Amino acid sequence: MARNDGGMDCDAQTCADGGHDRAEAGNFPSVDPLLFAMLQLPDAVALFKPHIDCTGALTDLEWLLANPVAERLLGVAPLTGRRLRGGGTDAACPGLFAALADALHGPVERTVAARRGTTPVRWRVAAGPVPGGLCAILTDLGPENPSVAEALAESLTAALEHSAESFALFDHADRLVHANSRLKRDLPALADRLVPGVPFEELARGFASSDPRLTTDEERAAWMTARLERHRRLEPPVVVPLPDGRWLLSREHAVPGGVLVHYTDVTTLKLNEERLRIRETEARAARAEAENASRAKSAFLAQMSHELRTPLNAVLGFSEMLLTEPFGPLGNPRYRSYATDIRDAGTHLLALIDDILELSRLDSGGMAMAEEGVDLDTLSLRVVTALNEVAAEGDVRMRREVPADLPLLQGDAQALTQMLTNLLSNAVTHTRPGGEVVLTVHLMPDGGLGLMVADTGVGIPTADLPRILHPFDPSDSTIARNSRGTGLGLPIVKRLVEMHGGRLELTSQPGVGTAVVLIFPAERSLPRDRCRPAPLPPVILPS
Repeated sequence: MARNDGGMDCDAQTCADGGHDRAEAGNFPSVDPLLFAMLQLPDAVALFKPHIDCTGALTDLEWLLANPVAERLLGVAPLTGRRLRGGGTDAACPGLFAALADALHGPVERTVAARRGTTPVRWRVAAGPVPGGLCAILTDLGPENPSVAEALAESLTAALEHSAESFALFDHADRLVHANSRLKRDLPALADRLVPGVPFEELARGFASSDPRLTTDEERAAWMTARLERHRRLEPPVVVPLPDGRWLLSREHAVPGGVLVHYTDVTTLKLNEERLRIRETEARAARAEAENASRAKSAFLAQMSHELRTPLNAVLGFSEMLLTEPFGPLGNPRYRSYATDIRDAGTHLLALIDDILELSRLDSGGMAMAEEGVDLDTLSLRVVTALNEVAAEGDVRMRREVPADLPLLQGDAQALTQMLTNLLSNAVTHTRPGGEVVLTVHLMPDGGLGLMVADTGVGIPTADLPRILHPFDPSDSTIARNSRGTGLGLPIVKRLVEMHGGRLELTSQPGVGTAVVLIFPAERSLPRDRCRPAPLPPVILPS
């Protein structure tokens, strides 16, 4: 053996000159009676001499002395003169060399795993330096009986290992304590670095270096700064994109003695979210296209209606002149009958054009709505009075139940008059002789106002109810077959009530009758002492 600077023997087998080991037992101090007494102890006692290479690194330990208990414990006899590692004498306890190597620098006492045949056991190693080497006492503690804390830690480690999510535990110095295998699969670029003791910053730097989206040093440095800051602050969860297209939800929790970093694969959720976003974008585009088509249709209908009004006014004017005979008699009575038919047909066509124009204005948002207090008691009385003559001609009774002390309804008086006129006119038109039409207005429990027009008319089949509220959607109901109306009254009323923030509810039963309810929200109810009722427009009955 050569001598190194620290006085230890240098292992010539590992030196560059290729010489032979010249270590001799005489280099170790003589054994006194006290040492021999120690060798008689019931525990395994041994003296070791270190072997150092030319670089100063420990290569092995040589057994100088070992009592019989040590030889039985190691299962090797004799031990004296053998190497711990080179001689294979540590086969029963692979961790023994590391414990004894630490003892060269100071006293060590620790528990290491070993085997007694095929049975796992634990050894307690108590060792410390002595002149020229070290002394060690080995005690067989028997089969492993882990403490409750150790058993719990082992159970938790196994649970994390079988978890479908990724975990990494860092200590108070931000060094890795444990990472489950799922994390190594989720972050394959860091798999080789996920070993206990590696700093969090080194792992973060490795991730930044392996991310192909970070192409410059400045980008990687900025990413590192943001990641370390988020780790330090334990900020709320954040979704992290991976280079391979996957997404991980990263959460960090403070735990006793460190930080737990928790990753969940949310790739499926992100893909579903992206698909939903695309569908929403497509739906918005389709809705915008439908709205554009509806506006174009309304504009076309409005234009055509205006174009039809001019010749229609001439037809109505000349038919009226024929009936009044200002330039002399027509002669044959059939001419007068024909002129009457021309006037009635033109009047009906004019009503249809007016309804189409009204729908066009409502659909395009071109109708401005006034905000004024409307007295429903007064308004309903005026409309019912205007329709009394028409109802009497058809032998239909009209009844009105409207409390005089109701709140005023904030809305457009012209629109409210049109709604009520359309509903009552429809009800009278489609009620058989001897039937009844009832108008009621009530204060709703939430403070809103509910207006109902009910009749005992022919009724509407349930299948036709949705189509009744859509313009230009022909229905095969009894109403559609027997009515000369335009069929646009209810669609117009529906749009007008929705302009007021309310809704229309329609119920009907063939042979029993129909009820239409208009419900206005509570914010449109005005106390009578807050404002004066607005003046009401004239009631114009449908042709």
